[in-house]
Amino acid sequence: MQKFLTPAVACLTLFIAAQKAEAVEPNAELKALAAAATKEGVLSLSWSQSTLAGSQGAAMMETSMNKLFGSNVRIRFAPGPEMARIGNQLATEFQAKQPASTDIYLGSAAQIAPLVKFNMFEQADWTKYLPGRIKPEFVEVDNQFMRFNTALSGVTYNASLAPFKPTTLDDFLKPAWKGKIASTPYAASFDVFLADDVWGRQRTVDYVKKLSSQIAGLMRCGDAERIATGEFLALVMDCTGQDALIWQARGAPVEQMVPLDAAQERYYYLAVPKNAKSPNAAKLFITFMMTEEGQKIAYDTWKTDLHLLPGSQIAKTVDKYSAQNVKFKEVTIEWWLKHPEIDEGKSELIKILTTR
Repeated sequence: MQKFLTPAVACLTLFIAAQKAEAVEPNAELKALAAAATKEGVLSLSWSQSTLAGSQGAAMMETSMNKLFGSNVRIRFAPGPEMARIGNQLATEFQAKQPASTDIYLGSAAQIAPLVKFNMFEQADWTKYLPGRIKPEFVEVDNQFMRFNTALSGVTYNASLAPFKPTTLDDFLKPAWKGKIASTPYAASFDVFLADDVWGRQRTVDYVKKLSSQIAGLMRCGDAERIATGEFLALVMDCTGQDALIWQARGAPVEQMVPLDAAQERYYYLAVPKNAKSPNAAKLFITFMMTEEGQKIAYDTWKTDLHLLPGSQIAKTVDKYSAQNVKFKEVTIEWWLKHPEIDEGKSELIKILTTR
């Protein structure tokens, strides 16, 4: 079996690089925030171990953030379940008037939209901490949710074993792929197509029904090793393109195809629960993730950054497809909230894929 670079080796290299962050002279607002964060002392974080390199990534962020801002905050990281389950746990804790189990919530529009009704996240004037870099349009729903990463949804596939190079979703309905591909048990990325201003429900259901007769099994996003080893030739559709880039960096022949006829641009957001134990440290961390250093760590550990910021690596991919006249559907929280038909139809897609 082909050997690929291990995550531990890659993270060790990145940790050494993180030591090089140079301190900046913060403005009065950021200086006060760093002092308040230092007084709190500890920041609790929880997300998947595969997100931002988990505990190893958190160690890098702690070192770089404290060096950059002159703060003294220890990050306590606990590996957690998928984003939706963490969001549900935070909602339960908020309603029960209990302290939040994590000081920061990380999620996309799909996970965040159901939580908005609880009004459980803090509002902040984020632009004052990094004026000129953090722009008002980066923050959504009354200044609660900060965009910090861009994710491009598509298909992760094995470039060495693929019968041909795919460019559209219809390619995977051709006989050459039958019995060789997978989908997810939660219909990843197909949810956006259900919106009335994208494909709509009927077209999306029709496609997923055809796809269900093509797939050989189901797998989760984040399990791209199964693509790298050739167990499946493609994941239709993936959650984002990070997996392909991560496995490319390990030497695997894995690529992502952004469908020319169905491109979507999602965001990952960071937010501070109102019942966070260390709200100032959480705000400082989110501010750090918007700096050049924070964005670099995000890309190095998770292969994604915010394409709207200068120096973005993901922006190069967005520009490449835009040059081909590909139009991305921008999936924001505010857009999602305007399309209840997405949640109404997603269960039908899941049923089709899981009851073949």
